[in-house]
Amino acid sequence: MELFPREKYLARMRGFYDADDLIKVITGIRRCGKSCLMQTIAAELRLRGVKEENIVFIDLDKRGYGKIRRSEQLEAIIEEKTRIDGLKYVFIDEIQNVEGFENVINGFRSEGDYSIFITGSNSYLLSGELITKLTGRYIEFELYPLTLDEFIEMKLYYGKDIPSDRMDLLNQYILEGGFPRSVFFDEMHDKHTYVQSIITEIFAKDIRKRIKIRDKDAFDKVQNYIINNFAATTSIVSLCHAMKQSGITVSRPTVMRYVQALVDAKILIVCDRFDMKSKKSLSGEKKY
Repeated sequence: MELFPREKYLARMRGFYDADDLIKVITGIRRCGKSCLMQTIAAELRLRGVKEENIVFIDLDKRGYGKIRRSEQLEAIIEEKTRIDGLKYVFIDEIQNVEGFENVINGFRSEGDYSIFITGSNSYLLSGELITKLTGRYIEFELYPLTLDEFIEMKLYYGKDIPSDRMDLLNQYILEGGFPRSVFFDEMHDKHTYVQSIITEIFAKDIRKRIKIRDKDAFDKVQNYIINNFAATTSIVSLCHAMKQSGITVSRPTVMRYVQALVDAKILIVCDRFDMKSKKSLSGEKKY
């Protein structure tokens, strides 16, 4: 199946396709289209005349690569697949599966002739910890779920029906969400089931592995409270109070840890206060 080109991201990245001194890091919430974006870039390189053997695609979640968990294994597979002259374009998907991957890709980057693109879903890769590990020799492109204009374009691209009324179209977008794969499901309950499975996967594979959550009910309450009150100012103190009123006592540091885990996993995006003339910008209240 031909991939939908997400032009707003491709346009930002094209100038870096051949940059062998910078690692291209594509971040974003699970299932937002990172792997497909890399495949689209590889397709554009082929159209530019880059030879197939100079394009190396390693998906560490697929058969044949599932046992690659150590840095030396990753180094060996890249070495094996890039015994060719000229600039090599190396795409590595789900790189968080390999412990110590940073030293490997930094090593190949420092040699030159390797234009490296990586993606990963683990909240470690999506957080600020990556900055110190890659010593600043990278550029990050953050990918989001479909915006309304992309939602329309993708539906039309694949021949899906869209409402003629603008409000009906907006409601459809709000109800279906922006995860690209959900466009291919025709029934609304299937779309909702798919999105819920993504949230469950994020908790199981990203958040729970990153921080210890002893009380999943409390975590779910915090998550649901913030999501249900999106774009409203929320403070950690008021959140703790709301939890206590619902019968769950949870400490302020624990709530802060839960919220930060949701931010790192890209479920939440922080909107900080901006007020030049008052102290409100310094308060603990934020919007998510």
